[in-house]
Amino acid sequence: MYSFYVFEGSFWQGGGGWEHLEVCSTLGELDASVAYYVRTGAWAAGDTFVVRVYQRGELLVERELDPFVTVKVPGLTAIRSAQVMGSAEETGSAEEMRSTDNMRASGGVPEPGGRYDGMDEGAIWEVLPQDMYEIAEESPEAIGVSVDWDGLALPALASPVLPPGAGVVIDGRELGYGRNSTLDGCI
Repeated sequence: MYSFYVFEGSFWQGGGGWEHLEVCSTLGELDASVAYYVRTGAWAAGDTFVVRVYQRGELLVERELDPFVTVKVPGLTAIRSAQVMGSAEETGSAEEMRSTDNMRASGGVPEPGGRYDGMDEGAIWEVLPQDMYEIAEESPEAIGVSVDWDGLALPALASPVLPPGAGVVIDGRELGYGRNSTLDGCI
């Protein structure tokens, strides 16, 4: 059994939604997957935003990414979520960690003269997913994405590490190495 990372960004409501799963074996690949997902705009409206570490085929740890990701969208100051102390640490639940009671965003303030200048926070978050999608179509690198991998403190993968081209089975579902996404073709 191999060791590997899985990134998941997803949102399901009613009968629809999306998911972006990426199976990889390096932090560089994991970083690129997170950046791709954020740049599609799905991050701004998404629900699940986690990385999982599998050691020799067994889930070792799942970590919520929000507190460790900084996003810079043209027209807004850098956005970063911060965990409210005492809530999610006690439960450990990814869903509870993402709830608005347990997370607060810092940044995301309109820059003077930018697209969002004069808009209130609610109005910004209503248009942000579509704006990010449009920016990503034209110039994905215009959306800055950085992950504090040191702060996230993922355990190193134990040998043997999943080789490129190999697949995995997670909860009875076959996933190929790399991107497994309903967002493909978004950018």
